[in-house]
Amino acid sequence: MTPERTPDAIRSPLLFAGAGGSPARLAKLHAEFSSVLKVPQVFVRRQGVEHFISGSPRDTLNFASHDARAGASRYRWEDRGDGVFYGYFEPVS
Repeated sequence: MTPERTPDAIRSPLLFAGAGGSPARLAKLHAEFSSVLKVPQVFVRRQGVEHFISGSPRDTLNFASHDARAGASRYRWEDRGDGVFYGYFEPVS
């Protein structure tokens, strides 16, 4: 499935990264998602039972505590159909 719009971030189940050591799992995530995000490098953070993946080391799942929307998701998530979600930045209201 190719999204019409490039996602800003991705959430994937931990098991999606496959077996092996950390380097092998990170390589799989990079191979799969750098082209989806259209970035040369992905940054992967473990968030409970998922990986949060984006093209910037500064991206976060939720708005910061000093924001009026603190704790709310920064993204609108769309299910790809296999447990992976594509995230699109929420517009500023």
